[in-house]
Amino acid sequence: MLLLGNLPVNVGAFHPMGTNEIVLNRRLLRSKTGMTERSHLFAILLHEYLHSLGFEDEAHVRRLTYRVCLDNFGKASAVAEAAITGPWADLTEEDFGELEPDLNLELVRNFERPDSGYII
Repeated sequence: MLLLGNLPVNVGAFHPMGTNEIVLNRRLLRSKTGMTERSHLFAILLHEYLHSLGFEDEAHVRRLTYRVCLDNFGKASAVAEAAITGPWADLTEEDFGELEPDLNLELVRNFERPDSGYII
């Protein structure tokens, strides 16, 4: 399940261990548009998905994320670059404005449909 939440701007997303949830930072989505930003979104979701598979060590997951992006998209791809830099390099001063008062989680409907054939 994918949820959007009002997270601190320095947090792209998180996976509560032992769940099937990924909470994505709504603030980063609001500040992003275009191919480069979709690449950042892919890298963030891949990173958290790897956590959901049981990989806990943050440095190891960062390396795995980069490796998957490199192997599937190539070194010169925006996705491989996003796996290294993260979305924070492109943020503006306005993006670092005041935090909203609460997490305010919102479920992204139909993100992963249960009738998909790859779910065991």
